[in-house]
Amino acid sequence: MKKFIPAEKLWPPNDYWFFHAGGNEGGNNTLANVRRAIDNRYGPSNSAEQLSKKAQLAYYEDVRAQYETYATHWSNRKMLVHWMMNTPWPSFFGHLYDYYFKQGGGYFGAKKGMQPISVVWDYYATGDRSTAHAYAVNQTAAPLQHAKVSVEFYNLDGTRKNGTSSSPIANDINVAPYSSVPALSVPRIPSLSPTYFVRCLLTGPDGKLLAENIYWQSHSDDDLGSPRNDDQFTTKLTKWSDFTALNQMPPAKLQTSASVSTGASGRAVAITINNNSSHIAFFVRMEVTKGSDGEEVLPITYEDNYITLFPHQSRTIKANFSESELGVAIPALRVEGYNVPKSVIAVR
Repeated sequence: MKKFIPAEKLWPPNDYWFFHAGGNEGGNNTLANVRRAIDNRYGPSNSAEQLSKKAQLAYYEDVRAQYETYATHWSNRKMLVHWMMNTPWPSFFGHLYDYYFKQGGGYFGAKKGMQPISVVWDYYATGDRSTAHAYAVNQTAAPLQHAKVSVEFYNLDGTRKNGTSSSPIANDINVAPYSSVPALSVPRIPSLSPTYFVRCLLTGPDGKLLAENIYWQSHSDDDLGSPRNDDQFTTKLTKWSDFTALNQMPPAKLQTSASVSTGASGRAVAITINNNSSHIAFFVRMEVTKGSDGEEVLPITYEDNYITLFPHQSRTIKANFSESELGVAIPALRVEGYNVPKSVIAVR
């Protein structure tokens, strides 16, 4: 935003913003639809940084759901056209990566939704809203055999809900090529915090983790009303999910390291993040930068990003970029999350 909005016009949203927004259908040109959904579900913002953080989270959630719907409901699928992948000028509207090739929440939501092997949570949105479903998804040419699907529930403070009924497991799951199966039906779990996390795991017969997918849920459901009260551009819910408690999550401090190697195709950075705390580190964004706390190296590809780490969990993520994009700068790593303070380290 700072590249195309003057510093004195960064907040509140104004005509400088709207010049880079969409058309005037339903208030898109003033970002009214976007801000209404974000304000109602994630809470009002008082800075460009806050709104941006919530927007990336909301768009990750949105785009992932589109691709997961396609992946899980094979019998009804025809095609999926995503409008739009990128943008020909600096814009606020709709893209998965921006004019500068920076990948937003929607990009990584799409990447997660298109995993060849995946486990997908379909939340309490159908029928009488009492039951959710977990799907095993196989978008490869080989059968998936004797897999296990498990679902874990966590409160916002990082504590896991224990008990057999609140940790459902399905064994010996078989999924044909290019197909999906409903692995579990899960009733409402009582005594969770008003906003909580759902962690879905898919493992092979050898116990190896094949896929992990993290969802944030609210006891208050999104409700379009009956009949559905929406149109192409404007959604007018009768009730909104309440994720505002995410803004008061206890902070999680991460231990991070990064190493760089050079090959024929450019540079590769291996990023290792450890959550040694007892809290969940939510929606953690990694950025390889030009110098300490500089601009992100662009274009760049990450195996994954905007990740969530549970207490004492560790992840290693690889990033790749062209040598020419770094120039004479020394690479560094910037890490920040929804409840994780920004840290900057050298890449060794």
